[in-house]
Amino acid sequence: MRSICLVALIGLPGAGKSSLCTWLLGQQTALRVRHIVHLCYDDFLDATPSADLAYKEQRGRIFKVIEKLISAIQEDTDWPPQVRRISSSGESNSERHLILCDDNFYYRSMRHTLHQLCRDSGCVFGQIYIARSLDSCLQANSARSNATRVPVDVVRQMNERLEAPDTSEAWERNSITLHDLDNIGSALLAFISTLLDLPTKKATTDLPTAAARGLRQDQSLVHCLDLLLRTRIGALLEELAQDEDKRLAGQTLNNRRKEILIKFRTEGGGNQRDGDGEDDALEYYVNLLN
Repeated sequence: MRSICLVALIGLPGAGKSSLCTWLLGQQTALRVRHIVHLCYDDFLDATPSADLAYKEQRGRIFKVIEKLISAIQEDTDWPPQVRRISSSGESNSERHLILCDDNFYYRSMRHTLHQLCRDSGCVFGQIYIARSLDSCLQANSARSNATRVPVDVVRQMNERLEAPDTSEAWERNSITLHDLDNIGSALLAFISTLLDLPTKKATTDLPTAAARGLRQDQSLVHCLDLLLRTRIGALLEELAQDEDKRLAGQTLNNRRKEILIKFRTEGGGNQRDGDGEDDALEYYVNLLN
């Protein structure tokens, strides 16, 4: 079964979202995916006063392209002609596909629309938030050509309105925050690999039974814990300087991760611990890595 992971990139103009996507396009082998698609909204949007369509209508058209792309991948039909930034790996047997949606997504509602699409179409949804400072974004934006530079007042307005991912919300839990783009390779690849490993479900309009809902919740918590553990491992490995140290530490930490997941399932870790909520329970198990 073809699996699709759609990742929304969040950040101000000049934060480095497109540069990050360009780098990720070359990571097909590391991520073991068949295709990586970079959907840069700037390729589709016309923000000039003479634009034929209003901004909201243009975004609606981009959403339709994403819908058609997902259907084409799942049904093995021709992709929308508007999709141009693609990298394909030699892993023709892989059924994994990664879609990078490159936009500012400064309102949570913009991202939630994509989450709903993923939920309805059986895809995995994740988020990468590049939280660089306003000054650094303004500096990078000023170096752009006149055709691609965003007006300073617009960048400042986006900064004031930007709603960062709230991982206390279930639909935003699969998120990672990057404060700079230096030395984030292994942690970011570990995060995306975890998303790609999450099981996808066929969309259904049937209401699940209470037992099914409970099972699905337990499974979701296990996957969420696995995601958090892998992200923590990536961060811990980044602190090590020597490749050999990273290799040995990686083996030890991944073995520990498997033990923690078994402990979580055995102890019924999805249940509240001492009256604390699910987030506290997950944090308890993540801290067992230390």
